[in-house]
Amino acid sequence: MTSIVIPNDDYASWITDLKRRVHEAQNRAMVAVNSDLVMLYWQIGSEILERQEKHKWGSKSLINYPMI
Repeated sequence: MTSIVIPNDDYASWITDLKRRVHEAQNRAMVAVNSDLVMLYWQIGSEILERQEKHKWGSKSLINYPMI
């Protein structure tokens, strides 16, 4: 014989609170990861621009370069 347990109001509100806290933590984690990625991409772009100016990248045509 199996018995069915019916949770009380306290249990239901506790589960609802747990779900809310998990979702909030997940959102904070996503924001932190996205912020770090945006910063990384900005740094990479900045370094590319710096090197383009310093080493004159992109100033020559690739048409006349021999094929490897």
